[in-house]
This record gives sequence, structure tokens and C-alpha cells, in this order.
Amino acid sequence: MTHHLTSCTRRQLLQQGLALGAGLLPGSRLLAAPQRPPGRMILIFLRGGFDGLFAFAPTADHRLASLRPTLARQALENGIPLTGTGFSAHPAARELAELFAARELSFAPTTGTPDTSRSHFQAQDLFELGNGKPHGESGLLARAQQALIGRAGPPALIAFTGNQPLILQGSDSPIEIAPLSGSGLKMRQDKALDAIRAMHGQHKSGSAIEQALSTQAEIDAQQGMDAKAARGAAGLNGFPGMAKTAAGMLSANPRLSLAFIELGGFDTHAGEENALARALPLLGQGLLALREGLGRREWQRTQVLVCTEFGRTVRENGTQGTDHGHGSLALLAGGAIAGGRLLGGFDGLSDAALNEKRDLPVRVDWRSLIGQVLMDTQGFDWRTTQAVLPGIPGRQKD
Repeated sequence: MTHHLTSCTRRQLLQQGLALGAGLLPGSRLLAAPQRPPGRMILIFLRGGFDGLFAFAPTADHRLASLRPTLARQALENGIPLTGTGFSAHPAARELAELFAARELSFAPTTGTPDTSRSHFQAQDLFELGNGKPHGESGLLARAQQALIGRAGPPALIAFTGNQPLILQGSDSPIEIAPLSGSGLKMRQDKALDAIRAMHGQHKSGSAIEQALSTQAEIDAQQGMDAKAARGAAGLNGFPGMAKTAAGMLSANPRLSLAFIELGGFDTHAGEENALARALPLLGQGLLALREGLGRREWQRTQVLVCTEFGRTVRENGTQGTDHGHGSLALLAGGAIAGGRLLGGFDGLSDAALNEKRDLPVRVDWRSLIGQVLMDTQGFDWRTTQAVLPGIPGRQKD
């Protein structure tokens, strides 16, 4: 699919205060935001179709046990209640549950795009373009950056990615790209590696090398699970370290008001329990690393939105996994949000409440969540938000 997109400058942000260029998209009608933005938005995209019902399960619904006899067992027996919602966090999502209890995290169990194809690539394109269509000339964050032109200082968008995803493309202003990874050691399995192991085998450095090699093997395995659906996104194993580094860069430069992180490893057609039981602590630890690294003041002005392209089937399949679905889980975290809540409602797991009797429906359009965060953190008015996110449902007063 050709999107006819304009390439953006690509370079690492190595120090505080790198200047970004300015300029409007041809024909742009976006309005200028206020001179001093009140906050920052960090958008984290989980590629592969994250099974939100595994992380936060509706344990108050009696149908859950029969629909997910394997995948819901831990949540039903040892889950962490999310007070007032009818949901429980999987034991592996302890960090997420702690943020919820601290009122620094809310969740929406039925978010999504209009796409019903259950195609990773079409659903991801719809999300990243942000216009309700599978094609377009610019990504939603590129348009958000353009909308910031006119405030004091140049607009500032940074992406902690290894490439330039669709969500960033189409802006005339440079976008900072800072590829981050975990602490892995990428080396070929050959005689050179054997020699290094022999040299360090009797020293403390040998243990460090083996640990680094093991970490890289885990990263490679995780990325191999859904290499196509991940579109080159980093695996989750390095996320806590990556988040700590990103937080330090953001904290040192409050001018960076928009940030994007993408992670892969969520296409769980088989063996989902093992895969997500390893992934959930890393996701939670990464959010805590962002909070710690930003510090109290920056965390108070930051909102972190975690989304995925679609959810998974409500019923587990014969390989103890789940297949492509529709409605999905979104997480909203931050130091000053109205946390500890379920957003958008939930209609239960009866066939009548499901999409095509198999998936969660979409009750919250993903543009509504992103739009609200942009208004809260960037000071966008409703007209600007509509220009950044064409077709966003509803209308709000400025």
C-alpha cells in the first residue's frame, strides 16, 4: 500500500536542547496551541494484538471460566481485584494493579478502530494514520506535531523506535528518532564467541557476558514470536531499561512534549499463558521506570497511553492461545489523571454482548482517548483535535 508520505529527518537525540525545524503541512488548517503546554503525552503501541482479557479479566462474569478454562485460571484463583470494576489483574500484572490502586492508572477494556478485518497491518495502519481510514498522507503524531507550531520554541516530538513508523510520517518538521534497546549482546555463534567465553570463563566478566547473551536470546525469541506483526518493533524484554533511559531524556528536556514507543511480541495464537506471564511484569516495570525516571514533577504533567491494534477472541483456542479479535484493552497512566477507574463501560461476555459472538465489541473509539490526552496535555481545542484526528466521535466544549 502506497501512502505517498514525506520523509522526516532521522537522528538520535544525544543531548538536551536539539533544535527542531518548523513548517506547516501544505494546506494545513491546524490551529496553534497555547504558548506554554501543560504537559506531555507518551504513546506506547503494542504491536501484535494484546490480549487485554488476559491482563485484566472480568472475573465477576460467571461465563469467564468456561470461555477461558486455561487462560483465566490464574486471574480467577489468584487475581488482584481492581476495586469497583468487576475485573481482576492477572498475578503477573502486579505492577499495573499497583498503579491502579494508587489511582495513577485507569483502563478501557473495549477500545479499538473501525477496522473489522482482523488484519494486523490494516488495523495498525488505521491506528497510526488516525483518520479512520487505511490510507492517508500523514500519521496522527506528525499532525499533532504540526499543530504545535506557533508556541514558544519549536515543536518537539521524539520516537524511541528503531525505524520511522507510519504514525510519524508526513510532517515537514524534523522528528527526533532515538533507537533504544535492552542490555542484550548481539554476537554470532562462532569461534570468536567461543574464544571470548574461554578468555572470560574464570572471571566475573564471564558471568556478565553469559547474562548478556542470555538476555539477547530472550529478546530474539520474543521478537520471533510475531516478527511480521511487530513490524520491527523492539521486544518487551528490554522495555524497563529502555523506559528508564527514555525517562531520563524526557525529564532533562521538558520541551519534548510528544513521545512514541512501540513494542512487539503480542501475537499469542498458542501458549499464551507462558508468553504473557513473562510480558506483563515487563510492561508494568517499564511504566514504573517511566514514573521513577521522570520524577514526581514530570510524572504529574505526563499522561501515558498504552494501545494495541486489536484484541483477541474471548474464547481460547485449542492450543491454549487466542486468535485475532476486535475490541481491546487500553491503559491510561500518569501522576495527575483520574485513575482507579474503568473507562467506557463493559457489557459482559454473553453472546449478545460480543461482536459476532466471538470478540469484545469496540465501545470506545481510540481517537477519543488520544484526543482527550492531547487536549489535556497539549492544550488543544476541539477544532485542533478534530484536525489531528479526523472523524473523532463526539463534540466537546473548549
